[in-house]
Amino acid sequence: MFKISCHCGACSFELLDEKPKLHLFCGCEDCRQAIEWGAMNGAKPSSPFAKAIYMKSDIRKVKGRAKMRAVQLRKNARSTRVYCEECYSIIGIDHPSYQNNVFMFFKNHCETNFKLPEKPEVAIYLDDLPSSEAHLIPTDIPLCHSFPRDREKFRSIEAVRNSFKEPEGPPVGYLFKDVINSLGKIEILQLEEGRRL
Repeated sequence: MFKISCHCGACSFELLDEKPKLHLFCGCEDCRQAIEWGAMNGAKPSSPFAKAIYMKSDIRKVKGRAKMRAVQLRKNARSTRVYCEECYSIIGIDHPSYQNNVFMFFKNHCETNFKLPEKPEVAIYLDDLPSSEAHLIPTDIPLCHSFPRDREKFRSIEAVRNSFKEPEGPPVGYLFKDVINSLGKIEILQLEEGRRL
């Protein structure tokens, strides 16, 4: 049984595939604000880089659906994040570009019982990082500072191409998007762009 769970254990997903498809560092404002908003409500403190792990969107079992909260940061948001209402861990994220092939979670912001990759394939949205955190940018992986400028570079990475594509067949279990749809109305937080929380 391969599991992603919140820190308090109220919510979890059992996965049919434990092998991460992609690992990246993301410096974007949206990931940072999402982590900061969770920390304001009791989750682990934020970090400059979101350590994003992408898993196949094929979920065998969902625990704690009644404690899950689907949110978007702003009205124009494309990502939907699922938080635990008890500990405010972010246990999953969907974006249209994932095409129901993968979903994402943040390493160190939830619990797993399977091995996670140590080294990311790429760092993205580096232009969004505050200048005081620029020294944290890794130097031994491909760097994508902004989009659309670096889109082709990003898409040329094999793990990215294999993750952000249509699924090769239907899931055995639930899509992560199905879980979001089962939670009812998505809450819009209306967080101010450009603001640290």
